[in-house]
Amino acid sequence: MSSQRNLQKMFPQSGKSIVFDNFPDPTDAWDIIETIGKGTYGKVYKVLNKLDGSKAAVKILDPIHDIDEEIEAEYNILKALSDHTNVVKFFGMYYKKDVKCGDQLWLVLERTLQSLCSDIKFKMLKNQTTNCT
Repeated sequence: MSSQRNLQKMFPQSGKSIVFDNFPDPTDAWDIIETIGKGTYGKVYKVLNKLDGSKAAVKILDPIHDIDEEIEAEYNILKALSDHTNVVKFFGMYYKKDVKCGDQLWLVLERTLQSLCSDIKFKMLKNQTTNCT
């Protein structure tokens, strides 16, 4: 019974408890370098940390109108398990207000070996195309 209680603390039931305005603006800390991929909820980009020069991946969910249970569950899981050696490091959630284009929710994550290999493959293909023309 106590393990169930611990799980409930770690992964609370969704209840739209996330308040977007509590998250910092991502443009204060991150610059988008290039697109890595596209998913169901948005795009994934390689980003550069303005403070220390490190690179990460960001999943940008846009436009965000109201919180989705899946987003809240992903946030809670990433936050709870980020220090585990078998889970990508979670650098945080950010919120970018944009009246014109729609608000964006940024989930900033560690770049994985797979994303690094994709970068190399992309650059090799780009160089082949450049060399042929």
